[in-house]
Amino acid sequence: MIRRMNARTLLPLLLTLGMVACGAGLAERYEAGNRALSAGDGAMYFVVISPILQRALNTCIPPGTTGASPMLVLVADVEADGTARDLAVEPDSPGSECVRQHLLEKPLPKPPLAAGASSFPIGLRIDTK
Repeated sequence: MIRRMNARTLLPLLLTLGMVACGAGLAERYEAGNRALSAGDGAMYFVVISPILQRALNTCIPPGTTGASPMLVLVADVEADGTARDLAVEPDSPGSECVRQHLLEKPLPKPPLAAGASSFPIGLRIDTK
């Protein structure tokens, strides 16, 4: 199940991510991407990309995957042509690199870019259980 988080649930996530030594800037990227997916055209974009994300999860982290994290954070900047740049999936656990590679195989649907923007940020918390 893919869930967007609000500020009340972000603090525990950040503490968890800090404990597993996620890269610097992940929290800021997550916040910006989550905000972009929370309203208007961004919320519709979330609906459009959700089946793609779900397929990646089903392929890479089937139920019962030993050692898989129960939660992943995914951040990326999606360019006008759908290419995901700076895509990160944290924490590093069984299946997370597979999810990342799966999402890089082909472009995502074209994002709703703001006037003058070259990319659209996405930030998601993904429950894998």
